[in-house]
Amino acid sequence: MSDESPTHLPQAPTAKILVVEDDPDIRAILSRFLGRRGYAVLAAENGAEALDHLAREPVDLILSDVRMPRMDGLELLRAVHQRDPEVQLVLMTAYSTVRDAVEAIQAGAADYVEKPIDFRRLERVVTNVLEKRALEHRTRVLERRLQGVVAFEGMVARSQKMIEVFTFIERLARYPTTALVTGESGTGKELVARALHNLSPLRDKPFVTCNCTTLTPTLLESELFGYVRGAFTGADRDRVGLFEAANGGTIFLDELGELPLGVQVKLLRVLENREIKRVGSPAPIQIDIRVIAATNRELEDMVTVGAFRSDLFYRLNVGTIALPSLRERPEDIEPLVRHFITLCNTKLGRSVAGVSPRVLDLLQRYPWPGNVRELANVIERALVVARGTVVLPEHLPPLLLEARSDAVGRNGAPELSLQAAEREQILRALQASGGKRIEAARLLGLSRRTLYRKLDRYGIA
Repeated sequence: MSDESPTHLPQAPTAKILVVEDDPDIRAILSRFLGRRGYAVLAAENGAEALDHLAREPVDLILSDVRMPRMDGLELLRAVHQRDPEVQLVLMTAYSTVRDAVEAIQAGAADYVEKPIDFRRLERVVTNVLEKRALEHRTRVLERRLQGVVAFEGMVARSQKMIEVFTFIERLARYPTTALVTGESGTGKELVARALHNLSPLRDKPFVTCNCTTLTPTLLESELFGYVRGAFTGADRDRVGLFEAANGGTIFLDELGELPLGVQVKLLRVLENREIKRVGSPAPIQIDIRVIAATNRELEDMVTVGAFRSDLFYRLNVGTIALPSLRERPEDIEPLVRHFITLCNTKLGRSVAGVSPRVLDLLQRYPWPGNVRELANVIERALVVARGTVVLPEHLPPLLLEARSDAVGRNGAPELSLQAAEREQILRALQASGGKRIEAARLLGLSRRTLYRKLDRYGIA
């Protein structure tokens, strides 16, 4: 059996393949062959072990022997298609007959290869199956785009980027695996976490949220893990932490990048052992929980500089959803505006019909540093200010009108000084944070004291 093959990489080098083979030597050779071609490879000794893998995380393709103890390849195929119809399965056997091949294809196998393995054929089969899967995915996304605006679990979009996100959420929600949601502040990470929970088998179980930026390290630990009476001054009774409160369901850890290293160690222990210890108690408490984490920071960069644990990052980075910023999907602004007007009409008891063409133009030209949250705030403010049924430019915050004028200076030329640029960034951060100075300082990467000093310097109230 030779593993020589063409040197070109497949189109989907990051696809995840599960190799199911009871012969350890063949399993190792197949894993090495696929790994060298850029795939992420998992391995299982039999069908039952393969299903255990699938219960934890999604894969793109399964390469499975037909004749195995406990569960053969055809039984595995049927079980996989019940759990996740998107998983492609290629069967291989040393007992090749036309009957076996026909039965496998009729049962839903993507293809069939014979033993001893011809590695050139195997590479062609894997590449073709994954390309076909990618094409089917693009077709589904296109079909949803042709519907116009897609409403999905409290989110609306017409852009391909967001519809791809919606499609991946639907698939990832089936699995209890840890999920990591990344994106700038205001992109909707909590909505994604709630969608993952609501579309999952855990939908009727608790969904508990913890914002890691709102508590000091000491309070954060007791909030997450709970404490026992006498653990510290003021602990006059036992208290259940957020992990225990979410037991059986989902916990959402927002702004995970802010966790101190000491708490990161304890979170890693939770993910590995599925148990917690209350502050002040040596007794472990078993929990069954799904963890969804979110961050607006680059965790890989934090790992490089030692600010985030690499082992925790790899534990979290099983199913990652990267949310695009609003400026990367301007075609979503108009449907989002209509969505927020509908919500605000209900909230404020108004009957605003929409925005003027000039307002829509201003909204589409603005860079939205605060993303969808900032847009929602702008629309709500406009409905509070507007007296009629249409939002006009004068109902918008001055910052949006200033952005449209391209910061023209006194002599009619654009104001290009560093001070002017810094002032505009501060104004945008304040707008994005709804005027909350602590949040604005965090968006700008400044300390509160530095921000206050700059507000005074630039005369910003």
